[in-house]
Amino acid sequence: MRLGIPDKDERDVALKLAGALWLTGAITTSTGMLIPAAPTGHWQLLLVLAACQLAWGVACFLIPFNTANALTFHIPALLALPMIAVMVAASGGPDSVATYDLFFIVSYCAYFFPAREAIVYAALCGAVHALPLLYDPHAVSKGMLVQLYIAAPSYLVLAYVMGRARSRLVQLRYAADELSRVDPLTDLPNRRAFTERMDSHIGGERLSDVTGLMLVDLDDFKEANTIWGHPGGDRVLCEAALALRSAARADDMVARLGGDEFAVVAHGLDIEGMRALAGRALEAIRSAGTDLAEELPGLRLTASIGWALYPDTASTAEELIAAADLSLRGVKGSGKDSVLSPSDWLPDATGA
Repeated sequence: MRLGIPDKDERDVALKLAGALWLTGAITTSTGMLIPAAPTGHWQLLLVLAACQLAWGVACFLIPFNTANALTFHIPALLALPMIAVMVAASGGPDSVATYDLFFIVSYCAYFFPAREAIVYAALCGAVHALPLLYDPHAVSKGMLVQLYIAAPSYLVLAYVMGRARSRLVQLRYAADELSRVDPLTDLPNRRAFTERMDSHIGGERLSDVTGLMLVDLDDFKEANTIWGHPGGDRVLCEAALALRSAARADDMVARLGGDEFAVVAHGLDIEGMRALAGRALEAIRSAGTDLAEELPGLRLTASIGWALYPDTASTAEELIAAADLSLRGVKGSGKDSVLSPSDWLPDATGA
């Protein structure tokens, strides 16, 4: 069975928290013997255990979190169980306060590990708690059974509560992360999502992808804001977003880069496919303007579109954006409401 590991975003925190817990254990183990009436019959053994705790606690702060794997987290958690068992036996058995260290293990494992593994750790902690019954003939008379009656369900409840809390936090974090990639007005992916998509398909994990980029600017959009105010301008932006979505394929990304700037990222299209996509987008914007004219009298909605294709006219994401932007500027300089590609202005571009 593959062991769980904290999420990538949590590994640094998980290592540092583990280090803090081990250092706390080292301090309490070594200084606890100074408390009046504390058992000191095995002080040498307790000091050795405290030294081990100190060493691993320091190591947790030194290990690069990006190199940590499942064993980095699980082996120390598993080794902590027999260590606590020895500490309990050396410091009073059923009367030892070292038993409370087991709650640290349950809390840590329940938060950072999958639920199925957290339950296993909770059960192991219960087993370690019960060990004095095997070697101390007075364990029952010292209230060991009462302790277990309370502790055993406490471990399980703690594991469940911590696991549920973490699950909810992860859900909220993922939801917030998704929202950070969405434009709140048009509900399109935003510039951040656009950049990640470009980076993942160009010069990233999928080097063989053919990727087309289409940059879209709404023509004379400032006039819409001037005449109908921001509510009218927002209405135009939303309808333009819907128009571009209708023109694009299901797997294409339509993103709003900001203001009246949009982008369409398309994969697997050749030059003719990109020309067809750009043509559909231009017509969809015009059609949206016709429909909006009833609501916003006098509106004439058109767009300037420039596109480029990787790897035909660019070898990096930056070059692809620059090529599409130059095409877009060419449209704006030649009267707007049209489409251009590198093959229209770059003599040696593929497909010229």
